[in-house]
Amino acid sequence: MNRLIDIGVNLTHDRFNPDRGEVIDRAANAGVDRLIVTGTTVSASIEGKALADLRPGQIFATAGVHPHHASQYTAEAGESLKSLCQFPAVVAVGECGLDFFRNFSPRESQLAAFRSQLDIAVEVQKPVFLHQRHAHAEFVEILEEYAPDLVGGVAHCFTGGRPELQCYLDLGLHIGITGWICDERRGTKLRQAAGEIPIDRLLL
Repeated sequence: MNRLIDIGVNLTHDRFNPDRGEVIDRAANAGVDRLIVTGTTVSASIEGKALADLRPGQIFATAGVHPHHASQYTAEAGESLKSLCQFPAVVAVGECGLDFFRNFSPRESQLAAFRSQLDIAVEVQKPVFLHQRHAHAEFVEILEEYAPDLVGGVAHCFTGGRPELQCYLDLGLHIGITGWICDERRGTKLRQAAGEIPIDRLLL
């Protein structure tokens, strides 16, 4: 059986409280034997690292603040994320980026939180776990500034199609395919472009 890694599992969400352990075990039995728990807030990042401590070698975590929560980002939050990144089980910084579709946080807060997390990624030399929705131009402008100093990353969740995909590949990023590809409203462009992702740059 092929062994798979799921690079973005939201296992800290409270909907998993009744059966989180069973979900992890079922994934392993189905061949998904390593999971990377997504950090979306400081508290979720701490919880993800705690899950990784409980199942070393099977669960890993990222540490970050999603753009939806950027208004909660403070200097103290940045220090907490940086501290988490000192642990080997925390394998990336994020989920970070820009989401101008819903604007749950003001754009200026999103831009500041994104830059801060990229600064952390450069300092700790870990990849970035990226989110972009309806914010491609601003997203790329910032990434181009940081790209020479980053150690890699994955465009895990983004809107768009071939032009956006090629831009992220040119920046040296891996491409993450999420459930969006199955969404009739949002996934068409990504479905059409997915075949152009080099196999060594594709993550699931």
